[in-house]
Amino acid sequence: MSIINRLKSLFKGDIDKEETDINNDVSNTSNDVEVTSSQMEETIVPEVEDSEKDLTFKKDIEIVEDSSEEIVEEAETIEEVAPEEVEVVEEATPEEPEVVEEVEVVEDEEETTEDVVEEVEENSNDKDKKRDTMTLLTDKELLNDSNRDPDFTAEFIDAGIETVKHCFQCGTCSGGCPSGRRTPYKVRQIVRKCLLGLKEEVISDESLWMCTTCYTCQERCLRSVKIVEIIKKARNIAAHAGYMAKAHKMTGVFVLNTGHAVPINDNVKALRSKIGLPEVPPTTHAYPEALAEVQKLCKITAFDELIGYDEATGGLKE
Repeated sequence: MSIINRLKSLFKGDIDKEETDINNDVSNTSNDVEVTSSQMEETIVPEVEDSEKDLTFKKDIEIVEDSSEEIVEEAETIEEVAPEEVEVVEEATPEEPEVVEEVEVVEDEEETTEDVVEEVEENSNDKDKKRDTMTLLTDKELLNDSNRDPDFTAEFIDAGIETVKHCFQCGTCSGGCPSGRRTPYKVRQIVRKCLLGLKEEVISDESLWMCTTCYTCQERCLRSVKIVEIIKKARNIAAHAGYMAKAHKMTGVFVLNTGHAVPINDNVKALRSKIGLPEVPPTTHAYPEALAEVQKLCKITAFDELIGYDEATGGLKE
């Protein structure tokens, strides 16, 4: 009897029938050999052992079948999970139009910046129509001999300010100028124009009168240019040409009325006493009779006429 048939008989519960078949087979042998009980046991034992082997083999088959079922179940779960992943990807894809929107926003920003630039250019063009005193760059024609006045430069040299030729425009004076931080005053520009002989541009420039004569530029100059002396000389020429700031004219009025450009008040007197100085300096404040001499000197030098002083009112002429 084959192994397959035995396996079928074992799992169908026909073990007893198989034993009877074995006995019949033994009894029907051609040699009519008597089968003893011991021989029967010997023949049954191997069959039982074979059955155990067959049983273990069957168990292995069942385990394999179970594992295959698990694999199938895992495959099904994978198939079930896969659509979710696809759905997640499909949900993520709609974010692409948002990037397009961001790009559109950037384009809008670029358009707005272009509009701002155009507005700034329009405003700058309007401002260019007026005098630009805040920058060294101007849209004027190129300089030639017709723009220059050699006698203007000679006036500085004749006044002992020959160092005007030593300036090489390093910018140290403008960089350290306290007034230049708050006003359109560009001392480097004025010195350069004085050297080039641009008289009309120098004397008509309102920023010429914004220097406080603090000497910071002159102390820091790398070439020891007498910068403050240049500014004073340029102011002198401008004043005689009819260009003078009203604030400086009012300072001249104080000199004619009190003998001081800045009259002393009570706060200054208290401060002088605090630091150990007399309340008033040894000037017209301490010697009022000296005021007449100051006024006489201003008339001899025609300073009163230069600033437009009105003796009757003690102020400026209209």
